[in-house]
Amino acid sequence: MHIPDGMLDTKTWVSTWVGSAGALAYAVSRVRRELKDNKIVLMAVLAALVFALQMLNFPVAGGTSGHFAGGAAVAIILGPWPAVVVMAAVLVVQALLFADGGITALGANMIDMAIVGPLVGWLVYRAFRSVAASARIRPVAAFAAGWIACVAGALCAALLLWISGRVPLAAGLAAMGFWHVLIGLGEGAITAGLVTYLASVRPDLLADEVSQGIKPARDVAVSLGVLAVVAAGFSFLASARPDGLEFVYEQVGRPFQGGHAVPSPMAGYAVPFVTNSTVAGVLAGIVGVIVTGTLAYVIVRAVRARTRLEKSRG
Repeated sequence: MHIPDGMLDTKTWVSTWVGSAGALAYAVSRVRRELKDNKIVLMAVLAALVFALQMLNFPVAGGTSGHFAGGAAVAIILGPWPAVVVMAAVLVVQALLFADGGITALGANMIDMAIVGPLVGWLVYRAFRSVAASARIRPVAAFAAGWIACVAGALCAALLLWISGRVPLAAGLAAMGFWHVLIGLGEGAITAGLVTYLASVRPDLLADEVSQGIKPARDVAVSLGVLAVVAAGFSFLASARPDGLEFVYEQVGRPFQGGHAVPSPMAGYAVPFVTNSTVAGVLAGIVGVIVTGTLAYVIVRAVRARTRLEKSRG
C-alpha cells in the first residue's frame, strides 16, 4: 500500500508532509514523556519485525497480493504514539534505502500506515476490551483491530488519490475497500498471533495492561528479533503479484509520471553487485531489518536521554 513518487499532485503531497510531520512531532513528545525504559529495545525490535513482515506479500484472490502493515499490532503492544514512531522509522527506511514508497509521497504513506493504522487499530482494540476484558476476547479484539485498521488505511489512500485527481472517488473507495477487506484478514490474523504470543509470555508488556515494576523485555526482544531475521530470510517467497494499491490503480487509475524523486541505493530490494535476485532480496531484507531496528533505537534513546536531562535540570 506504499504510494510511489508521482502519483500524488503537489498540493496533496505537500499538505500530507506537513500534517504527518506535525503528528510525528506530537507522537515523539508523548514517547518522551510516557514510554518506559524497559520498552526501548522492544520498540526497536518491533520496528525491525514490521519491516521484515512487510516484505512477505501474500497472494489474494483475483491476481493481487497484500502485505502486513503492522500499525495495529504495534499500537496494541506499545500504545498508539510509540507505534506512530515505530511505523515512521519503517517507512523512512523503505523509502530512502529501497524506493518502496516515494519520497514525495512519504507524508501520505505516513498518514495511511503510521498514523491512521495505529490510531484506528488502538481505538478498535480498546473498544472491544472495554466491552469484555477477559483474556479470551483479546485475540478477537486484536484481529478486529488489524482488519479494520487495514481497511481504514486503504480508504485513506483512496481519498488522497482522489484529491490528487488520480482515481474517481466512488471507484477508488470501492476498489481499495474491497481488496483490503480481503487483505485485512491476513493483517488481522498476524496481529492476533503476535498479541496472543505476547499475552502468553509477557502480558505486562501490552499497552492496556497495568505493569507491575519495570522488568526488562530482553527475552521477548530476542525472540521477536530472531523472527524478524527469519522473515527477512524467507522474503524470496513473497508473492510477485501486484499489491492492492497497484492492482486498483491499474484498473481505475489515471496515468501519472512515475520515477524516483531521490535515488535509492537498493531500489527494488536489489543489492549492488549481487546478480542472484533471491540472494539480493534476502540480503536487502537483512540490511533493512538491521537499519530499521537501529534507527528506531537511536531515535528513542535520544528522545529519552533528553527527557532525563530535562528532569535533572528541573
